[in-house]
Amino acid sequence: MSTNVATPDNVAIIGASGTYGKGILARAEEIGVKVVVVTRSPHKFQDVKPTTTVVETQLDEEEKLKDAFTGCDGVISALGDNRKKPPKTHCLPHVWKAMKASGVTKYVGVASGAMMMPGETRGGFQRTVHPLLSVLKFFSIDLLEQNEWERDSLLMGKNGADGITWVITRVVRPTQTPFVGAYVHKDKRGPINCSIYDHGDFCLYCVASGEWDKLAPHVSSGQQVKEK
Repeated sequence: MSTNVATPDNVAIIGASGTYGKGILARAEEIGVKVVVVTRSPHKFQDVKPTTTVVETQLDEEEKLKDAFTGCDGVISALGDNRKKPPKTHCLPHVWKAMKASGVTKYVGVASGAMMMPGETRGGFQRTVHPLLSVLKFFSIDLLEQNEWERDSLLMGKNGADGITWVITRVVRPTQTPFVGAYVHKDKRGPINCSIYDHGDFCLYCVASGEWDKLAPHVSSGQQVKEK
């Protein structure tokens, strides 16, 4: 059973074949949430449960996305940050526009634990990682570019993100360890490891609850921590 009280009835998931996306889908199926998997590769979802519907489409086909999102409580994006084919830059404007056209405004995205929010003080993890990231930028390798683009779009309501109610989860090291419950905090990095199932449970909670709206909590595996 989930440690969270609120769960959605219906969610759409994009990026469900990726590392964290698999955990979100598995957790949704486990607790009985109806899922619409939006994918260009339906062959990857041959063994889904009857509560899951697989919709084949590219993420720039807004009419198909609109139809897929209709009736959902929210959309969870587990898109990665591939720098050669920036999936967030290319796809999320269409996703957000299709959401609004279908009457769905709740969006939960997944970003790196190294990403900073405006006004945030670097914790131990960020102090360790950011010098390396700065060096890599000299070689035109920006490992946070896609995450920061998504963050800035949501914060500023641009690129189609105006009118979207959002949560960005920040995770570090994914594991496939069993569900124990998510440890979440607004601005403090907890344990580095995060079970994909704990993370999936928290994403589903964020669709159904407004507790973490307009925040980018750090997510790890462990006892649930409530913000005061």
